Amino acid sequence: MAKEKIVLPKLRFSSKRSISGQIYDFLRKQITETKLKPGTAFSENELSAHFNVSRQPVREALMRLNHEGLLIVMPQRGSIVSKISVSGLKQICFIRTSLECGSVLKAKDLDDKTFNKILSQFAKNLEKQRECLNEENTAIFLNLDDDFHELICSLSLCPMTWEVLRSVKGHMDRIRYLSMGNESPIAQLISEHEEIFEALKSKNFDHVVELLKHHLYEIMQTHISIRAKNSEWFEEEDE
Repeated sequence: MAKEKIVLPKLRFSSKRSISGQIYDFLRKQITETKLKPGTAFSENELSAHFNVSRQPVREALMRLNHEGLLIVMPQRGSIVSKISVSGLKQICFIRTSLECGSVLKAKDLDDKTFNKILSQFAKNLEKQRECLNEENTAIFLNLDDDFHELICSLSLCPMTWEVLRSVKGHMDRIRYLSMGNESPIAQLISEHEEIFEALKSKNFDHVVELLKHHLYEIMQTHISIRAKNSEWFEEEDE
């Protein structure tokens, strides 16, 4: 894997969160939004100097990214941004579908007040998504897409559901950025979200589950053409 030189913007730290957590979020965003290509090399010393912090919070952030499969950490040699794993993508789809569909089925147990409050949040989210059709802002839409699926997870009333999903879907996020506007038109994704929302409003939970399965597994088809156009982003051996 060829090494790319690290090029990072500055990061302004908040006193309200841990330094390592902020470095992790910052680097994860750079990787998942495809601003850092596979092969980009990091060293703890370089990052410590860049962020003007000690090596410990940098090390903690890098280990979290390694655990998520976004970095390959090599002792005494630094870390490298990994390529996208298709076999990993299949596992992510299974985990994500299981958790989101499970959350939908848990919505049967919600009282009307809680259910209607979440529906209201869905409606506001979709309104913002539609605004992206005119602005054609991929980053904003994908953030709203994440918010939409986080709302689905919130139907379970288990906050850990989204936390788990976010920690495993890094490879999927990179494909989403590579595909947006081409293999995955924003208008099509919004239409699918609206169909899911309408079924949810009707409390047709079994139908919501079927719609979600199709929606979430669609990436297993779209990644094929994305991989053909961006082969350097993908692992060679896995299918």
